[in-house]
Amino acid sequence: MKQLKVSTGIWFLGATSDRFVKAGYRPDKTIEERFKLAASVPGVGGLEMHYPTEVTDASYKPLKALADDLGLKIVQFCPHLWVDPKWKFGQFSNPNAKLRREAIDLAKRTTDIAQHMEAEVMVYWPAQDGYDYPFQIDHRQRLDDLVAGLAEWCDHNPQQKIVLEYKAFEPRTHILLPTIGHCMTIINEINRPNLGINIDMGHAFIMKENLAESIALACRYGKLMHTHWNDNWKLFDDDVIVGTVNLWETVEAMFWLDEWGYDGWYGLDLFPYREPPEQVVAESIRNLHFALELIDRVPRAELRECFQTSDAVKISQLMRRMLGGQ
Repeated sequence: MKQLKVSTGIWFLGATSDRFVKAGYRPDKTIEERFKLAASVPGVGGLEMHYPTEVTDASYKPLKALADDLGLKIVQFCPHLWVDPKWKFGQFSNPNAKLRREAIDLAKRTTDIAQHMEAEVMVYWPAQDGYDYPFQIDHRQRLDDLVAGLAEWCDHNPQQKIVLEYKAFEPRTHILLPTIGHCMTIINEINRPNLGINIDMGHAFIMKENLAESIALACRYGKLMHTHWNDNWKLFDDDVIVGTVNLWETVEAMFWLDEWGYDGWYGLDLFPYREPPEQVVAESIRNLHFALELIDRVPRAELRECFQTSDAVKISQLMRRMLGGQ
C-alpha cells in the first residue's frame, strides 16, 4: 500500500476553546509538549505551525532542533495574520496602506525564518480579507491589493513554496477567494512558479465542492502543493476526524490524488474540542490508509471502465464490494 507523508498542525494539540468554553476542554500544553505529543503518534512525520504566535523569534531555533531530534519535518510554517485584531478589516487587502505593508512585511519575515525551519510550504489564508455587509468593501480595489501583496510575497524568495487556502466564511461572513475556482484564477494571474494551492477538504465541503473535481482543477495546472484533511457536515468547518462523515468523497479524493501522482504531504487540520487530540490524529491517519485499502479491494481497471461507461449500477456494485459486500 502507498506510504503517506502525514503532518499535523500543533494548534489543536493543546487547549481548544469555543465561544462557550473559552478556556478549552482540557489543560493547555506548551509548544514543546505539543511537538512531543505529535511525535508519539505512529505515522506522523511532520509538523505545521504559525509565527509569531506558536513560534517566536526567541524559540524558532530551539524548536527546529527539537523537531530534528524527534525526527519530524517542519512542513507548514506560515504567518499568523488573522489573529491580530489590527487586521480585522483585511490582511493583504486592508484598506489602510500602512496595515497592508505590515501584513506583507510579517509574511516576508516569516519566510526568512521558514528557511531556517526548512519548511515545505507557507500558507496564505485570507481569513480577514472579506466582508460582513453589502457595500462594505471596494471589490475591485481589494482584489487588486490582495493580488499585489501575494505577488510581492512570492518574489521575496522564489524558492519558497507559498499556497493559497480557500474558505467561504469564518471569521468573516464572506472571505475573498472562497472556492477552488477563485483561487486558481488568481494563481494563474499572478503566474509565479512558487505559488500554488492548498486544498482543505473541509473548506471544499462547505462550498459543496466535490474533492475529486477540485483536485483535478489544481493538478491540471500543476498547482496542488499541499492538502489539509478533516471532515464536516457541509454546513460549518467542523474539523472532525477524517472520513467519518463524507467517506465516499474522501475515498474518491485519495484515488485521484494517487492517479495524479500527488507526492506531497497529507496535513491534518483538525479541531477536537472534547476528544484527546493524539487519538483524533491517530484515527485520521488510520482512515486515510483505510481509504486506500478500500480502493485496493476492487481492480482499478473496473473503476476506470466506469469512467467510460458512466454505469451507475456498476459503480454502486464496486462501492459495495469495497465495503465487503456482494
